[in-house]
Amino acid sequence: MAGPTAPSLDDTEVLTATTRVADELLRPLADGTAREGVPRGHLDALAAAGALGLATRAPALLRQATEIISAADGATWFVYAQHHQPVRAVAASDNQALRERWLTPLLTGRALSGHAISHLARPGPPAVTAAPGTGGGWALNGRIAWLTGWGLADVVLVGALAPDDRVLFALLPAEDLDSPRTAVHRHSLWSMHATRAVAIDLTDVPVGRDQVVSMPRRADWLRAYLNHNADTHPAVFGSLRATSRFLAQHEAFKACSDSAKLRAGQLRSRAYGLIDTRPPGEAIDERLATRAAAVDLALRTAAACVAATGARAMSSDTTAARLMAEASFHLVHGQTPQAKDAYARLAGAPGGSAT
Repeated sequence: MAGPTAPSLDDTEVLTATTRVADELLRPLADGTAREGVPRGHLDALAAAGALGLATRAPALLRQATEIISAADGATWFVYAQHHQPVRAVAASDNQALRERWLTPLLTGRALSGHAISHLARPGPPAVTAAPGTGGGWALNGRIAWLTGWGLADVVLVGALAPDDRVLFALLPAEDLDSPRTAVHRHSLWSMHATRAVAIDLTDVPVGRDQVVSMPRRADWLRAYLNHNADTHPAVFGSLRATSRFLAQHEAFKACSDSAKLRAGQLRSRAYGLIDTRPPGEAIDERLATRAAAVDLALRTAAACVAATGARAMSSDTTAARLMAEASFHLVHGQTPQAKDAYARLAGAPGGSAT
């Protein structure tokens, strides 16, 4: 566990410092980061800017920081994004000892967190189960299909299906997931390979009572998860900032850049308006349609970046190739059956991209 302790910064100071990190560190190195992997120093710099402590502050502040970071470097953004769910979970936990042990290190960035929970939303037999263990603890078995930030995160929020259709959420030190009781498999990805994603097989991995964050009913958790993922992720608008900026550098594509910025602004206002003014669970079809339209716009503007670059864009180390891969990632990030259906409807509509 390392990293600087962030000073107490107000909203403006956080955004100013985060923008400085994005402009001076993340964006200039983004193409190299995509090839070589996200370094811990990127996350430490964001911690010093106060950006790792935003999960418990105003949602609009985290949205703005997310757009800034994802516009500069999609891979660093995605590792950064994994940190916030564990922080929120720890902050809301009834486990006082756990909160006292981890909340301040997580908020200051002295500890970096990741999470492995998306498997809980998949249909079929549970991917990871929790069985009662010794001393009131638990034992985890199964496969974590996706864990981002391997080798970077100090602690990981792991979800497992427990008896009585409850979900056990436990905060585990990363070394507990790299032990004789586990087997780690590195994914080979064409998009976001730099995020150090792995799968992990678990065999009777112990969880102590002091590591339990919460145990909600699975139905309640799943409802909240699906509602959350109906919304457009702010990182999509960060991707659109990046592609519009790139296109503006090419004379033949300046009109495309202007049009994309205008449309992105409209979709952004709609997406955030739904989040800010409507309760979760309402206007789901409109939320999903907005999400699909924003992702589609990101893909089309990224494709324009490839066209603007020409044959050089076929090289995996070009900015255009990176932007195309990052935009494509938003097709599957937080994807649910409902989100997939919404994109299918958009793709099949006459003209292909109206909403």
